[in-house]
Amino acid sequence: MSEARTEYVVSGLSQGPNPRTLLHCSHPDYIPPTWEDVRSITQGIDATGSELASFLDVSPRTVRKWLAPPTAANHAPIPFAAWHLILVALGKIPAPALARKADTTQQPAQ
Repeated sequence: MSEARTEYVVSGLSQGPNPRTLLHCSHPDYIPPTWEDVRSITQGIDATGSELASFLDVSPRTVRKWLAPPTAANHAPIPFAAWHLILVALGKIPAPALARKADTTQQPAQ
């Protein structure tokens, strides 16, 4: 069974996330992403909500909550760690230094 891909056209969305959401959460100018920021970044991915959920190791329901407008009863803000992981995976921001160091120090499996 495969998930049907339903496309929704949401008017008024920007072409991408607010640049301040791309900063680290400890940066003084950082602002948490809105549902519109999350939706704008995920609209460019050719993946279902279930595939995104699998990548992030969360339930598809959780992803739907992140994509819901704040007026929806089931809305929940996306946690910074999940948002950051999506941005790194998409190449929107560089991987943290610790991750880059781990990539260069790992020995190939034998």
